[in-house]
Amino acid sequence: MQSTMNMPTAPLLLLQPHATVLIQDQQVLAELTVGLQDIAEPLFLHEPPLAVELERAIDVVEDALSASGLRHAARGLLLVQDPALCALLRLNEAHEPLPRDAVEALFERLALASSGRRDAMADLRLGRHGAAALLLLRECMHHLGFTQVAAPVRPQSAGA
Repeated sequence: MQSTMNMPTAPLLLLQPHATVLIQDQQVLAELTVGLQDIAEPLFLHEPPLAVELERAIDVVEDALSASGLRHAARGLLLVQDPALCALLRLNEAHEPLPRDAVEALFERLALASSGRRDAMADLRLGRHGAAALLLLRECMHHLGFTQVAAPVRPQSAGA
C-alpha cells in the first residue's frame, strides 16, 4: 500500500497581481507573466468587459501560456484558493470538484454579456477582477487539460 505522504497533491493555481503561478508539491510547474491586475486594469475597461476587451485578454493569456513551456496534457484536478473566485464558483460550499464544463458555462455567460447580452450575468456581479480571475482559470483549464477545479481542503481543527 502506498503512503499518502508520497502521493502528489493536485496543482494549485495562484492568481497574483502580475503573475499566475501553477505550483505542485511546493515546486513551480509554470509561471505565466500575466496576472489579475495585468488583465483587470489595463485590458478590462468596462464591466462587464466588451467583447474586444475579452478577446484581447484571451490573446494575452494564451501567449503567456505558450511562453510558459507547459503543454496540454491529460490532467485532472486543479486547486484554486482565490477567495473571490472560490465564492463565484461556490467551491467552498461544494462537496465535489466543479467540472470544467461548469467553468466553461460561466465563462460563456461572461462572453454573452460582453457581446451586449447584459441579462446573461444579471445574477452575478463579477467586477473587473472577478472577470479576470474567471478568464485566467478558464484558459488554464482549457489549454493545460485540467478537468475539474476545487478549493483546497482545509484540515479540520481538533474539537470541530
